[in-house]
Amino acid sequence: MLFMYWTHKEMPEPLSAPAWRALYPNFRVFGDNDVRPLLPPEVEPLFDLIRLPAAKSDLARILLLRHYGGVYLDAHFGPTKPEHLLETILPLSRYNVILFGKGWEMKEETDFNLMNSVIAARRGAPELDIIINQISCNLMQQWIKERGTTGYVKYGLFGLTGTYVLVQSFFDQIKPRPRVQEKFRDTVMVHYMRDHSSSGLKIAQYYDYRKPGNHWSEREKEERFFID
Repeated sequence: MLFMYWTHKEMPEPLSAPAWRALYPNFRVFGDNDVRPLLPPEVEPLFDLIRLPAAKSDLARILLLRHYGGVYLDAHFGPTKPEHLLETILPLSRYNVILFGKGWEMKEETDFNLMNSVIAARRGAPELDIIINQISCNLMQQWIKERGTTGYVKYGLFGLTGTYVLVQSFFDQIKPRPRVQEKFRDTVMVHYMRDHSSSGLKIAQYYDYRKPGNHWSEREKEERFFID
């Protein structure tokens, strides 16, 4: 299954959805109502209080992957050649999880570029529980911090719910660049994309929904993580 998670008050589904559905009729767009039944009990009361949609999406994509399996895609991705996507995800016949990185940006030996904007996994992959548990723990800690004050409490989505959680979960952070831990080398692989579009998907093809000043990297600098 190919799918996206989407929560937007003004748009019922991503602009990219029709293009994906035209090539893959089983493509789905999930929302909050699909995610709530999958939430860990300790996080359930906090989910709707998360202010930034990107943070909700970070958790939602992993929960949906564990429940359904398949390929999660951020809303800005567009499809390219189906045969290329099939080739990209074929390793799921062997691995439980495929992570993705921008290989074309790794020009030096020390360069490392991992992203969580696309992830592929088998249904019920146990490795996904590691991510879910870490994000849940991070959310609880941030909740406790914010309950103790009415002011802004510094945080970063990259480490709280985002890509760095994947790095912490599966990689040895060693020089010259992080590498998959030995215990995960038979179950987790990284697909380093050669360019923006040769892996069966195109990055940032549909970005019209993004408004100036509304990206999570901008909002996290001044907005509390949870709604008061």
